[in-house]
Amino acid sequence: MIKKIIYNPNFVYILAFIVPFIFYSFEWSTLYPRLSLSLFLFYLFTFLVCTGAGLLLQFCSPFQYKPIGETRGNLVILLAIYLLYGVEVLYSGTLPIYALLRGNFNYAEDAFGLPLIHTFLVSFNTFYAIFLFHQYISTRKRRLLWLFLLVLLPFILLVYRSSILNVLLGALVVFLFHKPVIPFKLILKTLAGVLLVFFLFGFMGNLRSANGDATYIPRASGATEEFLKSRIPKEFYWSYLYVASPVANLQNNINLVKSPEGNYKDLVMNEFLPAFVTKFIVQPEEKKFHQINRFLNVGTIYVYSFSYLRWQGMIMMFFYFLVLFNGYYLLIRKSDTYKVTGMAILFNMIIFANFHNTIAYSASSLQLIYPVLFSIVTFFMNQYRQRKAESSLAEVQ
Repeated sequence: MIKKIIYNPNFVYILAFIVPFIFYSFEWSTLYPRLSLSLFLFYLFTFLVCTGAGLLLQFCSPFQYKPIGETRGNLVILLAIYLLYGVEVLYSGTLPIYALLRGNFNYAEDAFGLPLIHTFLVSFNTFYAIFLFHQYISTRKRRLLWLFLLVLLPFILLVYRSSILNVLLGALVVFLFHKPVIPFKLILKTLAGVLLVFFLFGFMGNLRSANGDATYIPRASGATEEFLKSRIPKEFYWSYLYVASPVANLQNNINLVKSPEGNYKDLVMNEFLPAFVTKFIVQPEEKKFHQINRFLNVGTIYVYSFSYLRWQGMIMMFFYFLVLFNGYYLLIRKSDTYKVTGMAILFNMIIFANFHNTIAYSASSLQLIYPVLFSIVTFFMNQYRQRKAESSLAEVQ
């Protein structure tokens, strides 16, 4: 039963979007508004639709896991990734982790890297890290594990916590796919691993934003006195903020937006299409919504949709997202080599849609392209080899 759930993007959506409500119930912050019945009914509606779509998908096109062998060229690709990052370091004149240790770290997204190239590099780096882990888990060759760790290292040096989480979550999905059955003991170990990641996420966040002060962010974001006096490690507050605050921001936006602030064109251009596409069509604009706090600037995949067209915008966003992830599932499952990596990236996209629009965010949506692109290249290469072999055989005969 658990395997059927984790193989299906519709059920993953339901699980992923229930989690923020669980975190919300902790009530560690005084900033969060009370959830409205209308928002609860919206989420319930999406869960019911995904349940129906998931059952239909499970009946018509169930997913089958397939291990893969080691791919030639891993080392060459790893060296190319490091070479490009080296060029970016020379271009930017610094390395983010070094700047962080010196106390002059720049948090702006365009503060490091080559314009345009950096987005493609980071997205490809994420894709290939997950693909390497699938190779490792399929073959258990130790050198592939070392290559996986080496391709993950740049994100540590760049202090890209979101990219690290993307890779680790993608690797977890691949690992769960690989297991024939998922025993209860493995679920407990996975939860323990998630808690460890949450702790380290908060620890790194304190280093970046508060010079190691574990109480700075809780106090700055309205943590309750009960939480501050509790024995709960304050590093976990970061995860609480990141998981629950997007729903709080969405609710706050719903409370304050009384009439549509956009139109259908705004919704399509800014929410339905990746930024690396729309930047060549329309002039990029700074999108804003009503935040509960200036530190908390994410509001789920639905927050801007509501700003543009209120509930109609959110419903359109949901059905577009539903068609997108089910369509990608049906497309990528035909690829024996890259379907597991593609599924892991797709699940990352669904899960992180709790925080922002992963469709419009280029570094996220670009990752979906690589499994499809590599599958097409592999198909034509195999066709070429087959024709060449048939031609050679005909000549011998």
